[in-house]
Amino acid sequence: MVKGFKFNKFHILICLILILNSIVVYADGNDVNDLQQELNENKDKMEELNNDIKNNKKKANKVEKTIEQYDQKIESIDSQLRSYEAKINNLLDNIEITKAKLTQAKESINEKNDTLNSRLRVMYINGPIGYAEVLLGAEDLGDFLTRLDMVKSLVDHDVELLKYMNDQREKIETNKKELENKKIILASTKEKIEEKKNNLEVVTRQKEREMTRLKQNTKELERQYDKLYKEANALEDKIKRMESAGKYTGGRMAWPVPAYRKVTSPYGYRIHPVFKTKKFHTGIDLRAYYGTTIVAANGGVVKISGWLGGYGKVVLIDHGGGISTLYAHNSRLLVKEGQRVTRGQAISKAGSTGYSTASHLHFEVRDKGKYENPLPWITKQ
Repeated sequence: MVKGFKFNKFHILICLILILNSIVVYADGNDVNDLQQELNENKDKMEELNNDIKNNKKKANKVEKTIEQYDQKIESIDSQLRSYEAKINNLLDNIEITKAKLTQAKESINEKNDTLNSRLRVMYINGPIGYAEVLLGAEDLGDFLTRLDMVKSLVDHDVELLKYMNDQREKIETNKKELENKKIILASTKEKIEEKKNNLEVVTRQKEREMTRLKQNTKELERQYDKLYKEANALEDKIKRMESAGKYTGGRMAWPVPAYRKVTSPYGYRIHPVFKTKKFHTGIDLRAYYGTTIVAANGGVVKISGWLGGYGKVVLIDHGGGISTLYAHNSRLLVKEGQRVTRGQAISKAGSTGYSTASHLHFEVRDKGKYENPLPWITKQ
């Protein structure tokens, strides 16, 4: 122990303050890393949920189209059923008409049969006089020929009458059978069509239940996504507050697209190219054809390297002092989260991912989370 040194309460207090400060600094550093890791995990879950939501909506659209097709088929079948119903009703009417004709024909045949029987009865009453007796009773040749013509006429009439009676009966019976057969065929076809319709209605109800389930599932996924989105925003705000304690010393930044020097859409209000509504443009769009190299505007630490909603594939770099830059809509990312990059280092390749209509770079500068006009921060030199 050094002589003359007094280790009093003041010295103990100073030591405690130094120790606590070091612990706080260490803890803050760990808190930021932990929060960043939690944020990254949160965004990974959001991306998974987003993919699930897209798949669900895709399935729901497919099911909806299938239901529409089934509805169209059912409507077509209903039209066929109405047509068959009309044909069957028409056949039933024709069968009734044919039955009436058959009844009328039978009555006519019965009348003609009665006439024939009456004539036979007269012949029977007058005695058993046949055609031969009539001919033999002729007085002379002229009388014989007259009697022969009369007998021939009677025979022909009897034959024709019997033939007519049989033909009429057969035709009407045949027509009736044909109509009844057609009725059976139509009824059978109608029954098959009705069965097909019933099967389609069963499948349609199944698809409608599937559609309801998909919509409910999508709603639940969207609820989870919204919750994660709010949590992610809260984490980002907390990280920004913790990182804004320092001071930015990076000076003027480099142009992030060395190959091209054109601003295609400025900072501020504009008509959104995708949504076609007036929205605030939080950065600037720079010309960058597909695959063009994008570089870091200044040195710093990569905080985000991945998918970020409508931004598509993004890189977010923290430059210290609360200043950060964001590079959006990339086709490929060349850096990882937590990686330290230098001014002008290649960090990505330009593309059109997320809410974008063509390949370009959306570039943002943020001061403690607040959007800044990037142009005063960067130089084309």
